[in-house]
Amino acid sequence: MLITPLTQRDDRRTRVTVTAPSIEERKAEVRRVLLSPQFRRTPKLQRFLELICDYYFQNRAHEINEFLIATEAFGKGPAFDPSQDSLVRVQAREVRRRLREHYQTDGKESRLILDIPLGHYVPGFTVVESQEPQKQSRSFKASWIMLGVTALVCILALFFTDRERRQLLGASAMAAARSAPALTPLLSRFWTRFLESDVPTLLVLSNPDVGACKPSRPAADGTSPRMIASDGSPCPDEYTGMGEAVALHLVTNLFKSAKQTLIVKQSRMVNADDIKRYNLILLGGKSVNAWTRRLGDDLSLEQSQTDVGQRYATVFDQKTSELIRDRAIIALRKHASTGHWLLFLYGKHSQGTQAAAEASSDERFLSQLKWPPPAAPFPDSFRILVGVNVNDGIPQDPIPAAVRVP
Repeated sequence: MLITPLTQRDDRRTRVTVTAPSIEERKAEVRRVLLSPQFRRTPKLQRFLELICDYYFQNRAHEINEFLIATEAFGKGPAFDPSQDSLVRVQAREVRRRLREHYQTDGKESRLILDIPLGHYVPGFTVVESQEPQKQSRSFKASWIMLGVTALVCILALFFTDRERRQLLGASAMAAARSAPALTPLLSRFWTRFLESDVPTLLVLSNPDVGACKPSRPAADGTSPRMIASDGSPCPDEYTGMGEAVALHLVTNLFKSAKQTLIVKQSRMVNADDIKRYNLILLGGKSVNAWTRRLGDDLSLEQSQTDVGQRYATVFDQKTSELIRDRAIIALRKHASTGHWLLFLYGKHSQGTQAAAEASSDERFLSQLKWPPPAAPFPDSFRILVGVNVNDGIPQDPIPAAVRVP
């Protein structure tokens, strides 16, 4: 929830920062937050928030630090080293995210807003009040009138130039708008864990073995088999399909539109340190690297015997052998050890990977998802099965097939 300046208004009320509330009001707000759906089932985050608020109310805010939180809220021992263990920073980001979610849902009418500003762990309280706009003096109104007239003249002067520019740009402008989409509400909710994270995001671009290749027979000297084509010739061992390339473009433009940095690496270059340091977006597959393979062992695109699985099974044209239908998966979860976010976007084939990326960046697709009760849209862990029809090798609009929440 944003606090707007005194002179700005929204549709319901003007929000202004006013005199600090009483201690009892602040304590009551903390109790409401701790009992909210975002915190009542997360005892660790409750202890975190309760601890820093207790120190705040005891006028001991200057004592709050990572070591204190790790030892008193998370049970770490005296050997805890904040420079080597990011536990507290990771949990603080999660607390901030849940606070934002609370004040966007159940707490949207709250008079007080509890927050933990970036850079430290001392809680802050802001009062939100409704206030009618103050009457402006005549001289102030006159200034605005003059400013309005000046602006109007400028607009009229620029109008014809802008119209000509638009005619020249034509379809290029439209393509640019599509490639850098605005973060609409559902898009923002889907991607907020990455775009608002203090942890950098690494996009892992799959480059698996070429499908027509297979291992050669073991060599007499015991060396590992080589990948060879059907005629026995050497086979290239790195491949990135058009679907992965399009998906890379879509995801990087999302980060660009949000002015966030995205690191890109080929899957063969990913190592254990990358998994410890970054949020990960696994694009195009999960089984092409010994490290990334372990992150999604339970994810599968094998054809299911269910009606949904059969309806969106991968299909080839019997006459031309061209792909005419594919399936893909979008899956979000947290890394069990680091607490960092993991997002899987991949299909059975390259066209499926493109469909998964298009679906994750399309407000219309996201609005069609039907979440099983009582799950709210885009919880901390979910899987979305995506179907896509393919025409002349080009994937059409992605289709939401099924949603699963662990």
